[in-house]
Amino acid sequence: MNHGTCIHYTGLPMVGKEYKTACCKAGVNYFETFDGRRVAIALRMPCVEFRELPANGNGTYIRPGQETIRKEIDRKGETVIPCHHRVEPTTEQVQQDRIETELWFERTKTAIKVAASWRVRPKPEQDRNEVVECPLCKGRLHLHQSAYNGHVSGKCETEGCVSWVE
Repeated sequence: MNHGTCIHYTGLPMVGKEYKTACCKAGVNYFETFDGRRVAIALRMPCVEFRELPANGNGTYIRPGQETIRKEIDRKGETVIPCHHRVEPTTEQVQQDRIETELWFERTKTAIKVAASWRVRPKPEQDRNEVVECPLCKGRLHLHQSAYNGHVSGKCETEGCVSWVE
C-alpha cells in the first residue's frame, strides 16, 4: 500500500479471461467501469494517481520509515474516469502495511534459508519432496524442488505461517 494508490486497488490483469472480470476490493469492475474495450485502460483508471518510490532511486520496494518521492503518471492524453469508491490510504495505513510487509519478508527469508540448505545442486533428475520442521512455528514445512529448473517452493501447514514459489 502506497500513497497515491487507492486502498481498494488489486492490480489489473492484462491477459486472460480475468481481464474482463477483475474487480477491486470495493467491487468495481475495471473493464466495465474504465472502458476496457479501448486501449490504455490503466491510464483512465483513477486507482493510481501517482507512484510513490524510494527517494534513493533503488527499485520500488519501500521500507518502513524510508524517504520517498512522488512520480506523476503520464496519462498520454487520456482522461481519468472518476470513481466514487476511491480512497487514499492514510499515513498510518501506509506505515502499518510497510511494517507488516517487512515482517513477512523477514519470515520468508528465514524459511528460504532452510530450503537453501535442503536444495541439491545441480538440479535433481527427478522432482524432490520432503517435509521438514518449519523454522518459524516448528510445524511441518513442505518443500519441493523441481527437476525442470531446480527451483524450490515451500508451504507450511500452519495457517498464515509461510509459503513461497521461486
